[in-house]
Amino acid sequence: MRTPLTEVRSEVVTSDAPAGLLLIVGAVVFWVGAAIGVPRVFTEGDPNARLKMLQTRARSWRAAQPLYGLGALIAALGVGVLAAHWNEGRGRAVLWIGFASMSFAAMAWCWSLYLRGTRIRDFALGSLSAWPFRTYVVLTIAGLALLGVSILLADIPAWPGWVAIGADILFLVGYLRFGDIPPFVFYGVLLVIGVVFI
Repeated sequence: MRTPLTEVRSEVVTSDAPAGLLLIVGAVVFWVGAAIGVPRVFTEGDPNARLKMLQTRARSWRAAQPLYGLGALIAALGVGVLAAHWNEGRGRAVLWIGFASMSFAAMAWCWSLYLRGTRIRDFALGSLSAWPFRTYVVLTIAGLALLGVSILLADIPAWPGWVAIGADILFLVGYLRFGDIPPFVFYGVLLVIGVVFI
């Protein structure tokens, strides 16, 4: 049964359910990786304790890294599919830029994950190069902001766009303040937007 929201949305986006599904799947795959990837290591302040934790569960840690990366790649693809089926000019251009930003972010993230999985000691002791993770965070925040703006430019309910932008501002402020951010928060926003477009 078509609702007014569905009718308005279908004028802006055609075939939006696959894009929404990809956003949801990307978020879930990421979270599965987070669940099996020794999550306590991120709250442990002692580098030697982190190292011991990861050495004890090295197999789980290594198995989680591809899931983290795959989740980010699937979510970025979801934004691309949304852009490909977006009918409104201004919002579509913004969305394509957001897709590019999130794609480059996912690639930087995958490199960071490769280093984390192959150089466990360096990761635990905090001696890995920081640029891949920083690039991932900054470009993901930019991509989410552009996704929110594209929704605001479209003739659909604005609240998902405001959710994306509002959360993004908090993410940016938190990252600038603390120099770190748990990446799972990005996928909470993408999950909400994915559900909207299903």
